[in-house]
Amino acid sequence: MKVTNEEKVMSILDYIKDYQVKEGKSPSYRQIAKAFSFPSIATSQRYVGILQSRGLIRKNDNGQIHIPSNLNKGTTITAPLVGNIACGDPIYAEQNIEETYQLPTAIFGSKQLYGLIAKGNSMTGVGIYDGDHVFYQPCDTAENGEIVVALINDSATIKRYFKKDKNFVLHPENPDYKDIIAKELKIQGVVKHVIHSFR
Repeated sequence: MKVTNEEKVMSILDYIKDYQVKEGKSPSYRQIAKAFSFPSIATSQRYVGILQSRGLIRKNDNGQIHIPSNLNKGTTITAPLVGNIACGDPIYAEQNIEETYQLPTAIFGSKQLYGLIAKGNSMTGVGIYDGDHVFYQPCDTAENGEIVVALINDSATIKRYFKKDKNFVLHPENPDYKDIIAKELKIQGVVKHVIHSFR
């Protein structure tokens, strides 16, 4: 599972809008890839696909991109921020709601989300950095390979989840960190969105 960089999604949407105003046509996947220094056109296609799946853009039969004029930008969901979470060695997860965010459903969808602030750098390989806002969909199960919020002995961490034989493996996306192997753990949710903070 690839974590969606929400700031990048919105930057690409703004780029498409600006390009259409200036050039009178839509940018190509290649032009988007060049503008954002993507490693391949496939990355551009993935982000354009995300925008299309959310109804933020439309494509005609010729592949040209259009921005719908009737987007409902006023609809939001409330996402509680429930504390910090480790992206390194696990830290205690304080389940007290610190504040709430109003998130636009056009971007984040309409399902319940909870927010956490990442601590540490064990998940930098999927774009989760120390201080980032991570939003997860609450659930108690996950598929192999999904990025989860997991509790181990009342300590919480974000890792890629695998079930192997009788053990659970929480895999970091940073070679400086080792797998966490546990006999028991509790899944709190699956990570859906990340908002990166530039400092």
